[in-house]
Amino acid sequence: MIYKSALFTLLALLCFSSCQSNEPSGTPVQNVVLDLDLDQKLFLSEFADSIEIVPLEQTDESDIGEVWRIIPYKGRFYILNAINNYYIHYVLVFDNQGRFIYKLDKRGQGPGEYTSLNDIAIDPLKDELVLLTASHGIFRFDLNGNFTNRVKSVFGSDLAIDSVGNIYQTLWCNDNNPNRLLFLSQSDSTYFYRVTKDDYVRLNQYGHSNLFDCYNGNVYYSNSYCDTIFNVTNAQITPYLYINYNGKNFPTKEVFKEGYDFYAINAEKNNYKDRFRTDTYQISDNFLYVSAMEGNGQDVMALYSFKTGKTLSGHRLIDDVFFPNNTFVFKGFNTPRAVEDGWLLWFVRPSWLLRGYNTYKKNVSPEKWEAFCKRHPKLVEVCSQLDEESNPVLFRIKVKDF
Repeated sequence: MIYKSALFTLLALLCFSSCQSNEPSGTPVQNVVLDLDLDQKLFLSEFADSIEIVPLEQTDESDIGEVWRIIPYKGRFYILNAINNYYIHYVLVFDNQGRFIYKLDKRGQGPGEYTSLNDIAIDPLKDELVLLTASHGIFRFDLNGNFTNRVKSVFGSDLAIDSVGNIYQTLWCNDNNPNRLLFLSQSDSTYFYRVTKDDYVRLNQYGHSNLFDCYNGNVYYSNSYCDTIFNVTNAQITPYLYINYNGKNFPTKEVFKEGYDFYAINAEKNNYKDRFRTDTYQISDNFLYVSAMEGNGQDVMALYSFKTGKTLSGHRLIDDVFFPNNTFVFKGFNTPRAVEDGWLLWFVRPSWLLRGYNTYKKNVSPEKWEAFCKRHPKLVEVCSQLDEESNPVLFRIKVKDF
């Protein structure tokens, strides 16, 4: 392994200090101001230019629990699925019409098998599906689920691959390895983003759904208790975006102090009501998507326009496009999971759709219902076949300028 120079380490530490304050450090950093409030309501028509509805086929092998990651690639959706309180992970693959293609679940002790799975990525250079396992390194499969090879690695939770096939992986920080990230190129491996011992507990906590984001050929990194998104392409650290919750950023220094106790920290952080930290972020050409978590565990969805500096956000989503006043409360994995070329990918719970569908059908006249069916035939077809145990329905939402 090759360590970066002392100058690089100093740069990493200077950049990292922005995670523990309410001021950005380093340049260039764009200041993204998100003024969030749990009383805010977000209307679907505010940001949805068009909506494509993709029902996901349900078979004995394709039941969807909680979607940890979705990767749209070459007409398919690769989904990292979690069941049984998140202890079991496997990959489900659907085409862009929602037809089930295959399940990749290689848990076991034999060649090409692993005990558990932490994350997935696509290698666009080799057209391969790459799996980060909990203890057996990195496994590579072709896009049809056939094992190709294994790369030795160390324990980590998140994985990313850039446009030329370089691998980025998070690490579990400790005294033996105070580095946060691992960079694996075709010919070399490098530990980088060295941190201090005071940062271990903060960084080793789970809670951020997607630490990496791949956009426009670059790889970006952040974490739940950091207010800065860094460009880490080619193992170089550059502050890219500073997320300012308008003075309501989560007080990292106050919570993560000396004398760490993991369980005490988890209990204490829930006392910080009306203070926000970033749970998920996705960068697009025109906007930044953020799912933020309030100190008491409530979620807010936010969209920030790079063109206008305007923010759309809400703890509750109000449907004013299909079923008027059907309200959805954002919580955990129920927020949009990815952005694809300006489209939000959101797995919608059957219960929310059924509530709106049944209420609207019951309360409108036969003439209005007939007109609704003509305007939204796909939605009516999907809802008429749903029940509470159905797979979630994928909404592809084209985000309009705002």
